[in-house]
Amino acid sequence: MFSPLLIVTIALCVLYLVLILYYFVGWLSLPRAEVSEQGKKPFVSIIIPVRNESEHIKACLEAIFKQNYPKYLFEVIVVDDYSTDPTIRLAKEIDESSLLVLDLQQYLGNPGEYVPNKKKAISLGIKNAKGDLIITTDGDCIAVENWLSTMVSYYQSNNYKLITGPVMLKPAKNPFTWFQQLDVMTLAGITGATIRNGSPTMCNGANLMYSKATFHAVEGFKGNNDIPTGDDVFLMQKIEKRFPNSIGYVKSIDACVCTKPEATLAGFVSQRVRWASKSSGFGNGKIALVLYFAYFFNLFIFVNLIAILQPVEMSWLPLAVIGGTKVFVDFVFAIPVTVFFRKPALLLLLPIINVFHVIYVIIIGVLSLTGKYNWKERAIK
Repeated sequence: MFSPLLIVTIALCVLYLVLILYYFVGWLSLPRAEVSEQGKKPFVSIIIPVRNESEHIKACLEAIFKQNYPKYLFEVIVVDDYSTDPTIRLAKEIDESSLLVLDLQQYLGNPGEYVPNKKKAISLGIKNAKGDLIITTDGDCIAVENWLSTMVSYYQSNNYKLITGPVMLKPAKNPFTWFQQLDVMTLAGITGATIRNGSPTMCNGANLMYSKATFHAVEGFKGNNDIPTGDDVFLMQKIEKRFPNSIGYVKSIDACVCTKPEATLAGFVSQRVRWASKSSGFGNGKIALVLYFAYFFNLFIFVNLIAILQPVEMSWLPLAVIGGTKVFVDFVFAIPVTVFFRKPALLLLLPIINVFHVIYVIIIGVLSLTGKYNWKERAIK
């Protein structure tokens, strides 16, 4: 006779299998983006909100100005959010006439120093943009040379109001960074899958394109300006609500931007808490339900681990069932995702990475409830 713990475990495993199958089918059915010429190329404004990116900003800008998109058809607007390092000076040293560097402090004054201003930085960039077509990225990102042309082509070829493209981590040379790399790839796969399935849940502000008209039509970030993060997801949700079925995912490695993994555990935790903390502002009950289920599923793995200590016959069975299900299902979903990102070798590490993933989900979930974290030398409360 099955124990109550085993029955609950099996039920959770079935639900998890259905959820990942939903993502798996969505990702596989998402067509690869094809680049095609669609008449006149538009003028594009690339907006880069930055804070303390002195180590990366030059490489970021140099990669953008090496794009195979005509130089006279794009501009770059860097908006600095009270950097305490030489980010502004280094950005201004880039000798390009189509580069505009704005200092947010000149617009917000000294009080703005103590709060995150990414949404305000993007809004200021859009206000000063010459083009109607906007694309945002981050100051620590390196865009591949076909990035801009691929994103623009996909936008022009479809009737989407907002499109997002893949983001991956490079370089990854040790277990800690391999874990981060696979984690970000998995998030990218879920992003593309849910968009394909008509229920977009995520997007990435490091690779996001929309028109200025669309931004103004949904009143920009109005309604979530007070939430420190979520400049990407909340805007996507507002656009999807105003213009149903208007979100697209550019499934092309040529549309990818690369960023570096976190070098320290503290930095990694702060980053993931920042990502998770935006969930409190989700207005979509389905998204919140999936997030709570994912957390509870991983927490139940830990519960089953504790249950092994009980003097009960076959106490190991629930853990074997839920652990085996997670490894197998995650492996199946990771196959097409890692192949797309040209990193299939990471599949060999998936069983080990899964152990760390369970721990990470449980800890980050708890820490995100506080809403407190440090990011870019700024304490967020």
